This record gives sequence, structure tokens and C-alpha cells, in this order.
Amino acid sequence: MNMKFKRTTTILLAVLLMLSCLALPAEAASDSAATITVIHVNDRHARVAAEPYISLLAKTLDNVLILDAGDSLHGQTAANLSKGGTMVELMNAVGYNAMVPGNHDFNYGADRLLELSGLMDFPLLAANVKKADGTNLFNPYEVFEIAGIKVGVFGLATPETVTKSDPRNVAGLTFADPVETAGLIIGELEGCDVVIALVHLGLDDASEAGHRSDALAAVPGIDLIIDGHSHSELDEGLLVGNTLIAQAVQHGQNIGIVELIVESGAVTSKSARLIAVGEDLDADESIIAIIEEEEAKIEPITSIVVGHAPVMLQGEREYVRTSETNLANLITDSMRHATGADIAFINGGGIRASIEAGEITMGDVLAAMPFSNIMVKVELTGADMIAALEHGVSAYPEQAGQFIQVSGICFSIDPGGQPGSRVKTVTMPDGSAFDINKTYTVATIDFIAAGGDGYEMVANGKNIIYYGSDAEAIVAYLATDPAINTAPEGRLTVLEQTDQQPEQQPEEQIDEPAPESAPVYYIVVPGDWLSKIAARYGTTWQELWRLNPEIKNPDLIYPGQVLYVGE
Repeated sequence: MNMKFKRTTTILLAVLLMLSCLALPAEAASDSAATITVIHVNDRHARVAAEPYISLLAKTLDNVLILDAGDSLHGQTAANLSKGGTMVELMNAVGYNAMVPGNHDFNYGADRLLELSGLMDFPLLAANVKKADGTNLFNPYEVFEIAGIKVGVFGLATPETVTKSDPRNVAGLTFADPVETAGLIIGELEGCDVVIALVHLGLDDASEAGHRSDALAAVPGIDLIIDGHSHSELDEGLLVGNTLIAQAVQHGQNIGIVELIVESGAVTSKSARLIAVGEDLDADESIIAIIEEEEAKIEPITSIVVGHAPVMLQGEREYVRTSETNLANLITDSMRHATGADIAFINGGGIRASIEAGEITMGDVLAAMPFSNIMVKVELTGADMIAALEHGVSAYPEQAGQFIQVSGICFSIDPGGQPGSRVKTVTMPDGSAFDINKTYTVATIDFIAAGGDGYEMVANGKNIIYYGSDAEAIVAYLATDPAINTAPEGRLTVLEQTDQQPEQQPEEQIDEPAPESAPVYYIVVPGDWLSKIAARYGTTWQELWRLNPEIKNPDLIYPGQVLYVGE
């Protein structure tokens, strides 16, 4: 990680003075008022750059709670090798007060997360995670007494965990509706002066509206929501009604600060801000020593040079979740190379970091692909593969973890089409036709093969074969010195939206051979019938019936059915 921490005091004093000023409401607080400072982080994915600064801030301020909104125990080499143990040790040393499990905190499995909770010097809170018998897997809430003020903190985990961690990791668990659960928990915290919801729900438009933190804010009695999951940058928080939502982006690049002024048993003022983590903040040297010790242990592994990149390999979140990138192409190509599959694909959410130009180390590979996924090869029909493509682009242009990255096929999408009906053409890399009735061998990762990120169609594949890890495949492929392109290769083409038809301009006639047309497919959605689909493509229902002989009755088509509509 090669972190450097500045050991001066002037900047810290300035920050503390600024915080003390921000804590005051428009009129000075009365003598009976008390200020509670909440220091919070979220979605660190085992990055530890902020920890020395958090530790020193907490030691310097009064009436402090340090809260973690989840996705912290997995993601970097030291944490992954210890299955989260090094992160728990570090958080204990910093002095965290509570944490809610994020979906990726289940990546080692629910049993390991329970073990880790037993090693924590602070509670892991989740009121809506239920075992098969209906009891809570973790404590639902904790009440802290700070300066004579009772602060109730309850936890809520995202129901998306069942698809945004490997489904096998949460087998037998139920994630209850977070808003309904909060309504029940609030009643148990009636004696508290302050109520804080520590949640991993987020504000993503792609998430179910009723399961987001802004929906939770409508529950009466919540003063503050410390949030995670969507990696949102809320510089001054987000006020929804009387409830303040705070989130600190990702990767420990910011420290979130919320100040609550409490007077006569009620919150009378609340404010939020972010402090950017950098060399100008003071650091706790005892925490630096812990981090450096762990880095030294794994350095013999992470420093091994495994390849060379002539250009930067793009793996940042905003790119791999919305577009083809050269790093995604390298990864999927390595999976085809390792398995001999016809096609390979992964979810963009599985790629977690870029790789800079120059020497590629094992540490670079493990940072980019930190989930230790096992590769699988499975047999899928062409129709199933098109369904996977449709699912992978269903949220486009929004960032989505399920965004599909491919090798072995090329496809185009209409971004103006309805989700489930966006894929317009699919071809093999040499331009030959893709056959919806053919069975293809497809390489992916065990997370997706189990239906993760919503890829249920892959879980129905046949003759699954397991291979080594995705990281091992990348290292082996780099040893072949593959060509690495700077720009995308045209595996995904985004067409102009169908609702915007460009004006046709006369062009000079040029005698050139007409390019080969690619087959076009359509996936049936609820409310479709043959004549409706035919009108969309300028044909007749009789012609569609003729092109799809598997349709026995033209009045009976079903959602998810793949139709060939011509070329």
C-alpha cells in the first residue's frame, strides 16, 4: 500500500477548530447542550489509508462514536488472506464502536462472518438478517451512553446481499424488508435521546426504491442514517424530512464527520461534512505500525512481477460498470485461455482497481480481482447467453455491478430500448453468425454460476467444470505476452437510441460489396404478442412465426423467449 503519513500537528488543530465551529447552531448552544461527534466510513473494501487519521481524531475529540457502514472486511490482499482477520484487528485498535455488515462482508461466508463478529471489540449490528428459525443472526441494536445521553444505534443490511455476494454465502438466511424492520426496532429504542440507523442500503437508482436509505428516512424517530453501499459522495449530508443521511464515498478516501447537538433529550442541530484523507492530516503512529507490519508479511507475495502493461489497464468503477475496458478484455480473454471456452464473461462489479502501465505485480492482480473467485465452464444455449447479455446491460447507462464484460462474442445494444429488449445484434469475433439454438461453452466465475448479480439463467447451465482462480488465470495469460490494446475493441457497440431517427441525407452511390448483416434477436417481455413485435421490426406476425418454427401456437409466446427477427 506504500502509505506515508504526515506527523505534524498544525493541520489537525485547524481541523478540530473548524469542527468545533461547525458544531454551533445559528444561536449558541445552551450550557445544558452536549455535542456528539460521529466519525464514519463506508465501502472501504479493506483499504486502510484512513485508519491512522480516524484513530487520532477520535482520541482528540470528546463524545465520539466511530461507525462503519459496511463492506470493509474483504477486498485487499492482507484482509483476504486472513479472511477478514487483519481488518478486525485494525478496527479494534482504532476503537470502532459499531459496524453493519455490507454485502461483501459475507464474501467469506456467513459462518466466517459470525466468527469475525466474535473477535470484534464492538458489535456487528443487523436487525433484518434472520436465520432459518426466524431469530437474528447478529444483534439488532446497541445503546451507548455518552455524556449522559442515550444513543441507540441499530443496523440494517441490504436485501441485495442475496445476489451481490455469492448466493451460497448466505444460504439459509433471510434479509427482511429494512423499512418494515426499522419501524419495529424504533419502538424498542423509545428511551433513547438519539437514534442512529447504521445501514448498508445506499441511494442507487438501480436499487429497489423501498429498500434505499432515502425510503428509510421516512420512518419516524430516526435522527441520523449512516449509510453505505452506493458509494455516494454527500459532502454535507442529505436531509430527507428531519432525518440526515451521511455517506463518505468509498475506499477510505474521506472521513465522514457528523455533529449532533443534543439538548433536553432531543437533537436540536445536526451537520455533516467530509474530510479528504491525505498527507496533510496527522496520523496515529501506533496504527501506522500495525499497518506496516501487515504489509511486510505479504510483501513477498505482492511484489512478484507477473507481466507488463504497455498502457494503463482501466478498472475504475465508473468505467467497468458502464463500458468495455481493456482490463476487462484482458481478464475475460484469460478465462477463455484457461478453460478453452467459446465465450467468457464476468460482471463489471468484480473488477475493483486499475493496473498502471509498466510492471504488473501479483499485488496489482489481486487488487484488481480481489474476490478469489473460482473459474467455471458451463454449457449454455445461445438463447441463455442472449438473456445474460440483456441482463448485463439492463441498467445501462447507470453504473451497475452486473454490467457484462465479454470475450468471444461481439454485440450491440439500443440504449433506448426497454430493459430485456436492448440487445440488437450478436456475432462471433470473426463476424460469423451467433446461433440461439446452439450450445456454447461459457467461462465465468462461480459467483455468477450460482446466480449471483441476478444471472439466474447461468445457474441453469449444464455440465459445469471447475478450474483455478481468476487471478491464477490472469497470471498464466500474462506469461504468454498477450497483445494489450489501449482502447476498447468493439466487443460492445452502443447504437443510437431508436427514439431519435437522424435525417436521411442523399449520398453518392459507391459500388462496394454490401457488408454481411448480422442476425437480430428479440427477447419477449410481459405484454408482448407477435404482431406487436412484428410492427417494431417492420415485418408481419406471420413472418416471425415462419422464422421461429419452435412456436407451435402464434398466440402463445412467453416472457424470456428469444425470437429470431431477421438480419
